Amino acid sequence: MRNGAAVLGVVMALVGVMPALAADDEPRWLLSSSVNYSIGDYGTNKDTTIVYVPFTFGVRPIDSLWVSVTVPWIYQNSQNVVVTGGGVATRKKAKGKFAQPATATTESGLGDVLLKASYVLLDEKPFLPEIAPYVKIKFPTADEDRGLGTGEFDETIGVDLSKQIIGPLYGYVTVAYTFVGSPPGADFHNSFGWSVGAAYTLIPSLSVFAFLDGSTAIAPGQADPLELRVGAEFRLLKTLKLTGAVTRGLSDGAPDWGLSAALTLRF
Repeated sequence: MRNGAAVLGVVMALVGVMPALAADDEPRWLLSSSVNYSIGDYGTNKDTTIVYVPFTFGVRPIDSLWVSVTVPWIYQNSQNVVVTGGGVATRKKAKGKFAQPATATTESGLGDVLLKASYVLLDEKPFLPEIAPYVKIKFPTADEDRGLGTGEFDETIGVDLSKQIIGPLYGYVTVAYTFVGSPPGADFHNSFGWSVGAAYTLIPSLSVFAFLDGSTAIAPGQADPLELRVGAEFRLLKTLKLTGAVTRGLSDGAPDWGLSAALTLRF
């Protein structure tokens, strides 16, 4: 089962990444966008609302390789946290211009551009899952002076595993490690992220899924993020899918709630 979608630690929920729950007829191109809303205090003294809208273009130059570029727009109503390539980090222990501001301001604009390459190393076998390692680079295109990014490069290496368990039931596992760049005044840690979940095909055009997503904390004093994500994927047309999900944070390091909706065109 081909899985051309990216999954990444905490960013899994933030950017609305969804698993490929149904096999496509060997698509070569991908266009997708989503709207992702989240709110939570991340262990600080104030809630932060984040709206993340990524636009992704992907191409499969050879059968086993997907390459994609994501250009996001981001909105947030405080500067208590910042989005990194490994998830959301708090700024409460940062110093200098990157310290948590006394007065929160609402900012929006271009986010950090993402480049990803995923390669299917092993196709699914009767007793083996599909194995697809990937690399991802976050380019610091977001304005760090407005709190929309760190101004640093982040690099992620990971692997997606997927397997038909029995009949319409599929299992998914992702592990990833992100090298997080620290801006002046911050001491961010590299992050290990993981996701485990399952999807069930109710009818050929409709699947439901549930995932548990977690990672190690990026900022000092921040709790390890952990969240539950449930949703459904509906095939509107042969090449067009609509995906929706609800996320519930299970730790102080994750947002309290999140909602996402995505459209994906594969052709």
